[in-house]
Amino acid sequence: MFKAYTRAARIAYDSGMPQRTLIATITAVCVLLLAGWGVYAWLDDQSSVNSTLDVQLGKVRLAIPSTYIRNPEARRAGEFLEIELAASASDFRPAPRPRKLRPDLEDASAGTIYLNLREQEKTIDPSERPARLYVRFLEAEQWTHPGGLVLRHFESASPFGREDLYMAPPEGRVFAARCMRPQQPPDGLPNTCIAEIRLQGLDLRMRFSPELLSDWERITLGVRGLVHSLVR
Repeated sequence: MFKAYTRAARIAYDSGMPQRTLIATITAVCVLLLAGWGVYAWLDDQSSVNSTLDVQLGKVRLAIPSTYIRNPEARRAGEFLEIELAASASDFRPAPRPRKLRPDLEDASAGTIYLNLREQEKTIDPSERPARLYVRFLEAEQWTHPGGLVLRHFESASPFGREDLYMAPPEGRVFAARCMRPQQPPDGLPNTCIAEIRLQGLDLRMRFSPELLSDWERITLGVRGLVHSLVR
């Protein structure tokens, strides 16, 4: 665009136009160029909205609308070890672009759920982890969360010492999430929760704001429905 502007300015100057006319001409050219660039960007964006990508995760094939894919550089068809999606927590459509808190950190707002998908691994099923893995690291006390979940603290010396466990009673098989314990004093970074699901040959890791914990049943059903719709 800059080259086109320079060429237009040179032509206008060489033509011997009066200064006022010259400025008006160059301004008009700039407006037209900017308008054309805006139309191009809009059409490109619309084309991205309507594209569906054929993605392979191990043996699992998915058809993913490109706007779900969080990293623009990964918006291509082909084979991946893992892929991350971003969905709106309200309707599970593609989430809007996140706000940058700093170059390496995006805002994990309450309105967005991040989904990391990879082929199912030969490890303990996520539904069994609270009873078979986490329980040995938990403190004895427990509290009831407004969403009907049970809250338990991890022991400070454990591998999860800065996290709390929220799980559906009795043992978290239906739902369990590890959430970062709020820092005191606050460090300005967003607190996040992680919940994992095994579904249709995939291991899913959900990352979301603790504000969504009370809505865990709807969130879980929505995520399951979204993934079912993507698998082919």
